[in-house]
Amino acid sequence: MARLSPAALFVRLDRPGPHGSAAEVRTLAAAARRFLAHPRPPVLLGCVGTLAAVRAARGPWRARDTRVAVAAAVAQPFVEWGVHRLLLHARPASRLGAVGYQLAGYGHEQHHRDPTDLDTMFLRPREVITGTAVAALPALLGPPSAATAALCAGVGVLAYDWTHFLIHTRVPPRTAYYRRLWRGHRLHHYRNERYWLGVTSPLGDLALRTDPPRDAVELSPTARGLAATGPTASAARD
Repeated sequence: MARLSPAALFVRLDRPGPHGSAAEVRTLAAAARRFLAHPRPPVLLGCVGTLAAVRAARGPWRARDTRVAVAAAVAQPFVEWGVHRLLLHARPASRLGAVGYQLAGYGHEQHHRDPTDLDTMFLRPREVITGTAVAALPALLGPPSAATAALCAGVGVLAYDWTHFLIHTRVPPRTAYYRRLWRGHRLHHYRNERYWLGVTSPLGDLALRTDPPRDAVELSPTARGLAATGPTASAARD
């Protein structure tokens, strides 16, 4: 049997769409089914499971692992903010920006053009598998706490992908915390994409002052474009 090259593997795992719209999803159970039915999230789940197996093989959980997990939870909002601002919203105006745009900015730009489109919603297998391979090296060769850090990073990415998807569905918020996330990300898309950059936590926006009152920020050109796209955008806005 012929061996697949990494590029061919990524293409095989990332089946082309159309995969529908998140705006079609109205219940939490339907969201879970849609998440698992899409070709991309199961790749991420498999990679997180692999990192969990690596951590389990490295020995028992110790106090140092708890400290690593707490540090990862504290860092998550700021890492998320930085990646969102500097990589996902990179523009090819400079050499560094061009690299970021090629890696992730272009795909995220497509997501902003149609925020509920499931073809551009999730992290791609090439990003997930490459990142897992990079994280697995110190997890296998370094101290057990390195495996804990790798697992925490994987769990953080999974939390991001699931929360981001859920926010774009029509599942209504039922807790105050989730409503805060839901509203912030809707404002990011339908008010101004330079603000409200957190997805799983508002802490980065609060600390870095990108959580202004709604009416203090003008509609961005992207948001004005969405306002003119009709019922799909209208159904997705708050």
